[in-house]
Amino acid sequence: MSAAPAGDLAGRVAATGTLAAGAPVVVGCSGGRDSVCLLDLAVRIAGPDAVLAVHVHHGLRGADADRDARHVAGIARRLGVACRQLRLGTPPRAGSTGAWARAGRADALARAARSWGGPGGPAPVALAHTIDDQAETVVLRALSSPGLRALGGMADRDPGRGIVRPLLAAGVARRATAAWCTARGLDWREDPANPVGPRGRVRALLRAAAAIDERAIGTLVRTAERAREDEAALTAAGASLVRAGDPPTLDAAALRAAPPAIARRALRRLAEDALGRPAPRVERRLEDVLALAAGSRDPAALDLGDGVRVVVAAAELRVEPTPLR
Repeated sequence: MSAAPAGDLAGRVAATGTLAAGAPVVVGCSGGRDSVCLLDLAVRIAGPDAVLAVHVHHGLRGADADRDARHVAGIARRLGVACRQLRLGTPPRAGSTGAWARAGRADALARAARSWGGPGGPAPVALAHTIDDQAETVVLRALSSPGLRALGGMADRDPGRGIVRPLLAAGVARRATAAWCTARGLDWREDPANPVGPRGRVRALLRAAAAIDERAIGTLVRTAERAREDEAALTAAGASLVRAGDPPTLDAAALRAAPPAIARRALRRLAEDALGRPAPRVERRLEDVLALAAGSRDPAALDLGDGVRVVVAAAELRVEPTPLR
């Protein structure tokens, strides 16, 4: 995927179909260059009456965050679009503040999408991720999580969560959003990302990589695209091993005969069906599950982590939530 030239951004984004004339859309706007660019493009493509700009104030950066909020409100007035400012509550004393902020932002945007969409259902939430963000995400996830899911990065459409990423879909780079905003006379707030935090360090690493080979960012983006394609194919193959029922089951012999890449995904499918949410750690327990099915007395159970256990009975496997003790 090559980066879209700045002068052709509107045409390229419109061609992706992630934004459409007259179609309601909620644009998450932090006030940075990418989200200001996306908001302007949404107005040009969907029309000002269809666009709701939403700024989520996390309350973590004091007066600087207040200035971000005022800046977004000013941009929205200039573009003639509705603007909603949503402020999160008090951060938890324990746990990750970053995770709390991400979850709060996602919930706030989802609520705005439901109200803006009306009787036809929630409006899509448009996020301003670029191909630079995609490359950073691929590197960060590859360092912490094994497998194709990690390498797949972010999809440009996430129907399950009602999210679209028009700039990513159009192959837009960060430098192009800056050029667009400059040409349109749109000011932006600088990204306050911590330069010594994980994403700041990866950003510096990718700048160095691009200095070695200017294709580095594009190569990572294409790697993510192929990883998502391969993951989808393997996931479908794993799902084909699952026997429909209440609950769904797996035949132990079929699981043992399948290639490990497919067997892991079949086991994960059972776990995620049981939980109704992702269960990424379950795949790592495939060998333990096969050993249980082959050597343990019948029936037998094994805790897999992620809140589920596998139960083997009559040469069949089922996965269920781990009972509370």
